[in-house]
Amino acid sequence: MILLVSGATQYLRSLPDTTAIGHLITPAAGNNVDVLAATGLPIGADNGCYHELDERAFVRMLNRLRTIRSYHRRRPLWVAVPDKVGDHAETMALWRWYHHYVRGSDLPMAFVAQNGAEEGPIPWGEIDCLFIGGTSAWKTGPAAAALIRKAHALGKWVHVGRVNTLTRYWRLSALPVDSIDGSGFSRYNDYIPWMARRFAGIQHTMQFE
Repeated sequence: MILLVSGATQYLRSLPDTTAIGHLITPAAGNNVDVLAATGLPIGADNGCYHELDERAFVRMLNRLRTIRSYHRRRPLWVAVPDKVGDHAETMALWRWYHHYVRGSDLPMAFVAQNGAEEGPIPWGEIDCLFIGGTSAWKTGPAAAALIRKAHALGKWVHVGRVNTLTRYWRLSALPVDSIDGSGFSRYNDYIPWMARRFAGIQHTMQFE
């Protein structure tokens, strides 16, 4: 499992062991692509829709990611196609419109699963990653767990957003999750190496309820 952190680039570079750490880019962040590429750490890209989609900023972010891919030969793990928090039907409508933006940039696409995604449809054949969004109760419930297992069985990368509490992490740790993020790690940097150490011994050892 990898912890993706927004910002804190200099701090991440100072850590002695970064094997379980990567960068999270968002449309609102002004990350220097040359600096990010130079760290050699994995990169994931969120869409900023938890607050509100800024289409221009999202497109600018795609252009920055294309620069990383073209000039630094670094391909991000995934780019989250715009979604609507807690609403699978609206997320599907946004997917139909915006996934062409990401595909046209030749970047790997993440579909953000929201409440109701368990009822389908999900564009499994087009995505590289399943991003678990949704409300707090849904993302740690049985519907999200089943989707995580299915995505893993299909060979998709699995990312879970907004993992800001240890309790939430415990509930996810038994599942085949490849990466997580949480805004708290950007605010409290000391938790980054602590959480990275947890990944070595906890993944797939807890029973999901």
